[in-house]
Amino acid sequence: MNKRERRYVWLLGLAGLGRNVGWGMNKVFTAVLLGALTPSTQLIGSVLGAEGLLGVVLNPLSGWLSDRTPTRIGRRRPYLFVAFPGAAIMLMLMYLTRSLGLAVAATLLFYFFQQLSPTPYQAMMPDSVEEKDYGEASGILNLLWTLGNLIAFLVVPLVYELWSHTLGFLLGAAILLAGGLWTAFSARERSERRRPPGRGAAVALRSPALLKYYVAQGLWWLSFEAIASFFTPYMVHALHGSVLDSALGMSIFTVAGILVSLWFGRLYERHDARLLLGVTLLLFAVAASTGLWLKTVDEAFVLLFVAGLAWGGIQVTSYPLAADMLRQHLLRSGAGDDDAKEQAAHLHGALYGNANLVQSLGLMVAAPLAGQVIAVSHGQYQAMFLVSIASSLVALALVLWFGKTEVAAQAPAAKA
Repeated sequence: MNKRERRYVWLLGLAGLGRNVGWGMNKVFTAVLLGALTPSTQLIGSVLGAEGLLGVVLNPLSGWLSDRTPTRIGRRRPYLFVAFPGAAIMLMLMYLTRSLGLAVAATLLFYFFQQLSPTPYQAMMPDSVEEKDYGEASGILNLLWTLGNLIAFLVVPLVYELWSHTLGFLLGAAILLAGGLWTAFSARERSERRRPPGRGAAVALRSPALLKYYVAQGLWWLSFEAIASFFTPYMVHALHGSVLDSALGMSIFTVAGILVSLWFGRLYERHDARLLLGVTLLLFAVAASTGLWLKTVDEAFVLLFVAGLAWGGIQVTSYPLAADMLRQHLLRSGAGDDDAKEQAAHLHGALYGNANLVQSLGLMVAAPLAGQVIAVSHGQYQAMFLVSIASSLVALALVLWFGKTEVAAQAPAAKA
């Protein structure tokens, strides 16, 4: 990747940084804010699960539309201009309101705007980066995305606790807004193709390997979300820590992901992505299993560091893998190299829409399921780790079941 392309990828990552500030603040604060207004863990879990429900509709719809609705400023960027201001406004309203009904409404609208942007945004990377550079680009983007999490898990809570609650939320909303609009105003998009892809190209989105990939992605997000949704109450009630301890713990998780982002980007370009995914999923499941026996906050910090290393590898590897698998399927279906690239570029929105659809299903199921398991276990928050372990192991089985030729074939063709 030359310097110009690398600068563009860093610029593209600012929107992901901003969105993940909002995403991380949701993990740190929303359950606690709603918990101050209602004691029902089932209700809180249902509200949190609505993030996935909205994503089930919005992720594939926005991806499909962004493939087919060219504007003067491009196919993908209009979604950023709408989603980021809306999410920033709703984030502030979530904090300011003292009404349960208004808090629920603001949370749902926040999830609406948050779920509107990721599919068009994710499609911008393979639209603009050469296949051989997908690994490096994914490493850079994931570094910035996890940096957004770190701001949400550490910087914003520190400002919230040590200076001003209002200032903490203002800071988070400002970064969310600025990152999204900076990318929206500055990003470029390639010119539109002159003819739409044929029906055969769209069938590639349902290849056997991609179908397994979609389901596995939904499961590993379920595994993560089962822990993340109730992690702050877990730290407070099970380990007798504080909200700040939870923020520090998630910051450790995030720093671990930052440390391995660029490294896994390089590994992706040199090794079988299926193997990398399998190893990191197994490591995440092992880390989650230790959560059943933790007794102290310090032990939780160690768990989070190991889990963060694994999660960083999962994210860096899985993001470009989908685009590589799509293009390789088109090549095996008889398309020439240039035509496969052109057809794939016109399908990236639908591709990531499908991937985010199953991710949203995982999010939709995880919080209500974990909340129910916690309730059945008489308020034992450690029970959430059982959901995480089971879903990680099933995702691992699916990854090992990926078609070996479909995944392994990408190495010489797309990464030479």
